[in-house]
Parts: sequence; C-alpha cells; structure tokens
Amino acid sequence: MELKCFTTKEVARLCRVSDATIKRWEDAGLLRSERTSGGHRRFRAEEIARFQREQGLGLKTRNGDESAVQAATRRSINTNQSNSSLFHSLVAGCEEEAANILIGAHLRGAVLTKIFDDTVCPAMRRIGELWYNGDLSIAQEHIATRVVSNAVFKLRNVLPVPKMNGELAMCCALEGDFHELPTHLAQTVLENEGWEVLNFGASTPLYSLAEEVLHHAPKLICISATMVGDVERLSRDYKIFTEQIGKLKIPIVFGGRAFTDEQIRRRFPADLYARSFAELVNFTQ
Repeated sequence: MELKCFTTKEVARLCRVSDATIKRWEDAGLLRSERTSGGHRRFRAEEIARFQREQGLGLKTRNGDESAVQAATRRSINTNQSNSSLFHSLVAGCEEEAANILIGAHLRGAVLTKIFDDTVCPAMRRIGELWYNGDLSIAQEHIATRVVSNAVFKLRNVLPVPKMNGELAMCCALEGDFHELPTHLAQTVLENEGWEVLNFGASTPLYSLAEEVLHHAPKLICISATMVGDVERLSRDYKIFTEQIGKLKIPIVFGGRAFTDEQIRRRFPADLYARSFAELVNFTQ
C-alpha cells in the first residue's frame, strides 16, 4: 500500500507560509521529507506535526483564536473516506499509513474525540464484525488492533501538551473483557483534557480496582466492556464495589457495546453510559 503523504503545497498551507519557505526548511534539514520516483517532495504527517510543535506553528495563542491548521484547511474531513482508508491500513498491517491518517486528521483541525468517534471506532467495529462472521481470522484481528494502538500512540505523541487540571481519573475494562484499546482511547482523550490517568487495562477485577480507588481517591472512574460474561457474578461484584467506594462519591462512567443493553445497565448503575468519547469529554467538563 502506498504511503499517503503531504505535498509541499499542502504543508505550506498548513504552516501558512510559501512553497519556497517549505523547500528552504527542508533544504536546511529542519523539516524532513521523502522523494517520489519523480523527485517530488513528500512529507509525513508525523513529521509535520513534530515540526509544528517544535517551531510553535499552528498552535492557538489565545482563546477564540484559530490555529493555523484550522484556518488553512476549512474544508470538512471526508469521514467515510478516512474510515475506509484506516480500515484497509489496519487489515493490511500498515502502521505508518494508519498513523499518517490519524495525524493527518489532527493536522487538518479535527478534534481528538472526532478522530476517535468518527474514524477509529467505526474501523475497529467493522473489523470486529468481520471477525465475528468468520471473514477475518483472530490473527488478522490482533494485527489490526496492534496497528491501531501504535497509530494512536504516535498521534498522542504529537498532540500539544495540555494544561493539567490536577485531577486523577482511572480507566479499565471489566473483568473478562480483554479489549485494551477502549481504555487507551479513554486515557488519551482524558489526558488531552488535562487529567492524570491511571489505566489498568483489560480484565480488571473490581475488588482490585476498589483497592486502588480507596488508595488514590480519583475524581472519575471509567469502565469499558464489549460484552459481559458472567452477569450474575459481576453485577454482585459491582454492587460490593460501589458500596466500598460509596463515601468518596466518585462519578462512574461506563462505555462499550455491552452497555447499550438496557438490562445490563440496570445491573450496573452509573452516572453516565457514554456512547462516544465526545460524551465522555462533555461529562468531565
């Protein structure tokens, strides 16, 4: 699969400078590029984001001020095209291509929650459905998950450092759920909002989570589940968990496909059943 990169003209628009300035920066070694077979410069999204961050280009200077990247590309992102491109990159195991798609969306001004809700989640949902129907093997699903995790990690590294709010959140997946990606996405969006996050990852027993909550006293608890296996046992464990931490009055947010089921919601009462990462962020604000 051909790695899609930015042209000199596109980078110039993102940085609000002339094409000649981009070429001078590249000639001076400040901005790295690759060459096509025809000798044309091509710039990776990760490299552009690094350069902008280090040079202070494209960053907001005050509230209400447009960033350079937002002003440079006022056109809306084609979500369907992004989803399709990301899906094929994940199935093919193309880490650099997947990272380029996510970082490219960030460079064009898409907020983090929109990238996750409109691009990452639909692509992974489609991969999960194909696996469930037998059209993808477990190995292929694992490769796709690893690729998207690495792409999100690279995206996370190029995001501007937020102003910390001094609050702690905890994230985990319910015991028996071995999907770590939702907890990493939740961690990333919360950190982008200035939260410190302890992420315990997949299949976290509630008794163990209770110990950590009582020790650290976080201001928010986020729990995800794609499916709930032993509903009777886990709902009893959850009742004990909420009783143990009840005095701290910590908001609990559930997310994931499992909690679209009204019967599951009744077994696991919470302050919010987030249908998207945008809802999670709005709740914290």
